[in-house]
Amino acid sequence: MRTKPAVLITGGRAPVALDLARLFKRAGYRVLAAESMKYSLLSFSQAVDRWFSLPGPNRDEAGFVEGLVSLIRQHGVDWLIPTCEETFFIAKHRKRLEQGCRVLTDRLETLEQLHHKGSFIEELKRAGEHVPKTVVLHHRSEWKRGVEEVPFPAVLKPAYSRFATRVLFLEEPPEEPPVSLEQPWVLQERIAGPQLSAYAVAYHGRLAAYSCYRTVYTAGLGSALTFRHEEEPQVYEWVDRLVKRYGYTGQIAFDFIQSRDDGRFYPLECNPRATSGIHLFTEPSLVEAMVGGDCSSVVIPAADTKTMLVLPMVLYGWRQGKPWNWIRTMAAHRDVVFDWRDPAPFWGQGLSLWHLWRTARKQHLPLLKLTTQDIEWEGENDGTGNRGYRFSRTSLGEAPASVGAKGNGFRAQ
Repeated sequence: MRTKPAVLITGGRAPVALDLARLFKRAGYRVLAAESMKYSLLSFSQAVDRWFSLPGPNRDEAGFVEGLVSLIRQHGVDWLIPTCEETFFIAKHRKRLEQGCRVLTDRLETLEQLHHKGSFIEELKRAGEHVPKTVVLHHRSEWKRGVEEVPFPAVLKPAYSRFATRVLFLEEPPEEPPVSLEQPWVLQERIAGPQLSAYAVAYHGRLAAYSCYRTVYTAGLGSALTFRHEEEPQVYEWVDRLVKRYGYTGQIAFDFIQSRDDGRFYPLECNPRATSGIHLFTEPSLVEAMVGGDCSSVVIPAADTKTMLVLPMVLYGWRQGKPWNWIRTMAAHRDVVFDWRDPAPFWGQGLSLWHLWRTARKQHLPLLKLTTQDIEWEGENDGTGNRGYRFSRTSLGEAPASVGAKGNGFRAQ
């Protein structure tokens, strides 16, 4: 008698990984989890059959990959599904990992092109999409050219960043850049309007699952805290068009802003990995979309699904907007972490936060930085000591098929 199929989920620190583990468990899978962070959410969950500690890929890439290879072989893993930025390291070693199981990610070259905030916009522009005016800056000497090409007000942000923690809003063009520009930065026209994110799963350029939500409450500038599926045909068609253009396989997400001037949705950034759009799926049909590859119909969340991250909502949300709106939101939305059938992660997140806070103080690091430090992807080293995606002149339409108001500072997680 064949044992249950097994899925190995990485990035167990993230609430999206917890949601996925619960969905896979309900779908009849053996759920394994591998993570480098101590006291991660998945380490507390009853949805996980076995939990394993691996080194962070940013610190020990070889050890991380060897650990995955060993787990896949020893535990009969059928699917490897990454969730956070370890996705890029898994994509880099995908051919080796695919010798033991199927891996839900596209080629590293494709992920790099999408993840870099400058190359993403540049490729869209070549493909004829409407995009904010954007310039990539690699050196202080390029600053003058940048401020001449980009209209102000503008946004200055690193080509690789998380949680919008290093975003600068510039009302007027300063004579000198306000940052060192030792690493690539993106200077982008600031468009005023509401913010929106989309998440999708695709196979060979065909959508298998899709969700969309507006940003109402956030932690800091970027991370959305509440989620409700939005019917936005323009956004759906845009996402469908892009995954077709790339022949994309895997999870992918986008941040948009809807211009108050013309009503158009402008793409800002791409996260070629899992994001909070997963929190809108409450049925195991998402599992079939991920592992079945059946794209005859697209799995979309129920319109009345309302979820939230309750702990950050308590810490950050009450300061945003009218108190009565916050109270009504808290009452109407379901917490994605708490589940009566699996309550330990809700209480365990307190231990995780306490451990992170102590470590951040000891290492003199911001708390958000510590949560991703060991998995961050800043681009491949080009052999000269420089890191980061270098623009190719291949248009989106020529990309090879896969085988496997606030302003523009927004970045949903």
